[in-house]
Amino acid sequence: MGAEETASSLEEVVVTARKTAENLQQVPVSVSAFTADSLEARGLNDIAGVAAFAPNVTLNFTAPISGASSALVAYIRGIGQPDFAINFEPGVGIYVDGVYYARTIGSVVDLMDVERIEILKGPQGTLFGRNTIGGAISITTKSPGSELGGKADLTVGSFNRRDLRGLFNLPLSEDLALSVAFASRNRDGYVHRVAYPGWNNNEVSDLRYDKGLLDRLPNGNDLGNQDRQTIRAKLAWHPNDSLDAMLSTDFVRVRENAAPSTLVSVYADAPGVLEGLYNACTAGVGPPPACTNVANVGSLVGRTPYGPNFITGNMTNYGNGISGTYIDTSGVTGVVNWKLNDAFTLHSITGFRRLDSAFGEDADMSPIPIDHHGFAMDQHQFSQELQLSGKTERFDSLLGLYYFRESGGIHDLVPLGAGLLQVDGPNTLVNRSSAAFGQVTYHLNSAWSLTAGIRYTKENKSFNGRQHDLNALPIKLGAPLSIFPDPNDPTLYFPPGELKQSFSNTSVHAGTEYRFSDDVFVYLSYSEGFKAGGWDTRLTSPVLVVPGFRPETAKVYEAGLKGEWFARSLRTNLAVYHTDYHDLQLIIQQGISPLTTNAGQSRIQGLEAEVQWLPMSGLLLNLTYGLIDAKYTRLDPAANTSGIFLSNKFANTPRNSLSAGADYTQRITGGSALAWHADYSWKSEIYHDATNTPILKQDSLGILNANLTWTNPGGQWSLGVGGDNLTDERYIVSGFNQPGVGYTIATWGAPREWWAKLQYHF
Repeated sequence: MGAEETASSLEEVVVTARKTAENLQQVPVSVSAFTADSLEARGLNDIAGVAAFAPNVTLNFTAPISGASSALVAYIRGIGQPDFAINFEPGVGIYVDGVYYARTIGSVVDLMDVERIEILKGPQGTLFGRNTIGGAISITTKSPGSELGGKADLTVGSFNRRDLRGLFNLPLSEDLALSVAFASRNRDGYVHRVAYPGWNNNEVSDLRYDKGLLDRLPNGNDLGNQDRQTIRAKLAWHPNDSLDAMLSTDFVRVRENAAPSTLVSVYADAPGVLEGLYNACTAGVGPPPACTNVANVGSLVGRTPYGPNFITGNMTNYGNGISGTYIDTSGVTGVVNWKLNDAFTLHSITGFRRLDSAFGEDADMSPIPIDHHGFAMDQHQFSQELQLSGKTERFDSLLGLYYFRESGGIHDLVPLGAGLLQVDGPNTLVNRSSAAFGQVTYHLNSAWSLTAGIRYTKENKSFNGRQHDLNALPIKLGAPLSIFPDPNDPTLYFPPGELKQSFSNTSVHAGTEYRFSDDVFVYLSYSEGFKAGGWDTRLTSPVLVVPGFRPETAKVYEAGLKGEWFARSLRTNLAVYHTDYHDLQLIIQQGISPLTTNAGQSRIQGLEAEVQWLPMSGLLLNLTYGLIDAKYTRLDPAANTSGIFLSNKFANTPRNSLSAGADYTQRITGGSALAWHADYSWKSEIYHDATNTPILKQDSLGILNANLTWTNPGGQWSLGVGGDNLTDERYIVSGFNQPGVGYTIATWGAPREWWAKLQYHF
């Protein structure tokens, strides 16, 4: 939570958690809110870093399998979605200025011009709709102001860091203003690809059949680097007291190498593992039709075997194949607010977004193409939301209509076993969603209120899957044509034709709030949410029936207490909750394929506590604690077969999380100031996959950061120095266990870094 000091009390924080501007302390929802100043004090640059200071929230910058350096994986209270593909829906909704970001690729939003961030815990199905089953993250950017001015800053630091940011505000007339914000971030990586000792460069080491779709990847050897630019322009029009409008556009460019991963385990010739078949071929004991007639490769006999010798044991790997993230994403947003009278206001939010991306990695991390994940994904979306909000003496109301459409595709390009299996999957998708919603709060008296809400959603999906194996491995192993969806094409694994899904959902919310005083109130609530279903495309063998999965649902009971004490110098927010979570969409291993299925049911319960204290002028203390007690209550046999049992821990879900921070502003003779900041965040052990792969478990971990900023007497100039991860912890942020191929990789967080920032306000 972010709030700045005034003379003797904490500053009021305004949020829009219920789609209307309210004091954070008056909202009957568990919300972690961060202001621009609190983000600046912590030195945070993108949305992923916020999770350290929000209880029961996990945000990772990369998704397993993808290799992408900007693929947000968000979990709140144990609910989320690790997969990035266009045929999967996120479990936590991301909104920027009211517009929903449907794809996780490119959603690691830069914080260059953020006014505030709100993290809403629990299902937000009534007001925010589909795919907010775990919660919602709402980002509000700064609006143009009426005064000429701006700021710019330059940051340098470890790993050749070179960041430049700027925000400019230009009044064009009395009722028209323009703002432009930009950020350029550049940094070298901290995991390095190195040459394997004694490697014979004459041996074919790469398998490329991607038709040029992945040629645009940077393919550099320092992994975890940054090379991204963001620009946003906003035009605000305020012709009178009844009408205001905002038009904004943004563009993000990312050209980075793959995520910072290393090889941590190899399944040495395990039976049934594709790596074992490849090694048998290299030794000349594999089946000749499969080993000697590999599409685009030829014979595998005599090539180098794959094994544990490719594990480096440090922050390096031996990969030399594809590596990188290429993202161009842009959007246009139009917002109109029309005050109809003293009681009612009409709001319109229109959004267009476009994504063009390619990403991938040499996942086997050796000079042999055992597994190269490559993907090209494009997407277009349009959304329109209308809201009618009302406020009278007795009633607060919100009625709304929502429409969303997206179209696009993802092309999987994954050679496995040095070409034994060559996955080529051009898949296309169209999603349509429409909803009507409403919420009403009735004030029985000045202390007691009742709230009820409902949302009806209609979904229509269509999908075309064209997953192929260009090497036709099953045929070479003697499979009959009868197992193929098209006997005339033994390379096609996915049944041809357009697939369709249509379903509806009604989510409700009910609650009551009681105010003991202007500063203390309690609430009880019941909320529902859902995440849409879909189809799985990651086939490595032919199927006659398309694997699909149903929507998942959550029902949450929550109680909270919010209070401000001692002349509002102390703020305490507490929430406890119980979640019934049904039809979980879990990734399970079926042979070589990581597939998604509805694996069962669970219950999740826990609590969140956030405390801010201003013990004296200039000193601000923050403390947060989160508890998640998540357990499976029923699992389908397919989950058990893949290694998921009732005793397993939820992925990306620490049981305990804690953060503490301190900000102290020291006035110096002459009028300048020193701002001291330190924070510590700790999480208990985290498993990074549903099967709880031991080598991917991150033990309990604490991260310490600190910085110091000097500001000149006039406040125009400031110079800051700081350090992140000061104790130089080595920790896993993501990972992927692929027993079907025969390896495990881990993605690492950044080591100790220092930085210095010069900022100028004008």
